[in-house]
Amino acid sequence: MLTSTPLLTELVQSLSEQVSTLIVASEIDAPEPADPRDDLVRQQLRRTSELARGAAALGADQNPSCLGILGRCLLEQLISSLWAIRSVENAEAHQMAAKAELAKAFKINLMRGNAKVKNKITGEDVTAEFLQTAQMKKIPKRKSVEEQAREADVLDLYTVFYRFMSLETHGHQNAPGESPAVAELCEIYLQGIGAICRAIGQACVWWLLHRSWPDNESIRAVLGLNPADS
Repeated sequence: MLTSTPLLTELVQSLSEQVSTLIVASEIDAPEPADPRDDLVRQQLRRTSELARGAAALGADQNPSCLGILGRCLLEQLISSLWAIRSVENAEAHQMAAKAELAKAFKINLMRGNAKVKNKITGEDVTAEFLQTAQMKKIPKRKSVEEQAREADVLDLYTVFYRFMSLETHGHQNAPGESPAVAELCEIYLQGIGAICRAIGQACVWWLLHRSWPDNESIRAVLGLNPADS
């Protein structure tokens, strides 16, 4: 039987409140002229609110393994958001990433014979010809999270945190079995997730209001990583 703690209850409640704050932030009016990055950061704020809502539910249910995976997902979103708002080109590349990944997966399956392209009139297999088209030869390569972190000047977040948070994602970390240990691990994850959500909110709102982005020190301060904040 899992037993909650006052701190765990407080963290779940705090994260639930952040959900509403993030949704409100996504509706902030940006100064003219409009910029393609405005829609992107609003999408990021709404997505973060959904992930935060899920984290609150997982925290209440005391599911540390899923919280660990979700925390890494949010950290990746923070890095990607900071990278995307640096330029219109970055934002457009971010928006096109899903289509590019689908095209890449489709191409791989075509090359391995798991899928075929046929002429819709004759029914002839035209897979070989399709693979030679420009759209298949010039699929944009998505920047890795590490590359995005470097260009966004937050490589330290990737090196110090993202790599270690990947352990849970890839199943290399054992979940505790005893109730006190489960609650304690959930508390740690929830504190980290709450800080990352605040950092995403800061980055996106900063763009909407000031047409700029927070520097590394500002991000570290929100995450509680600066020595003076400890």
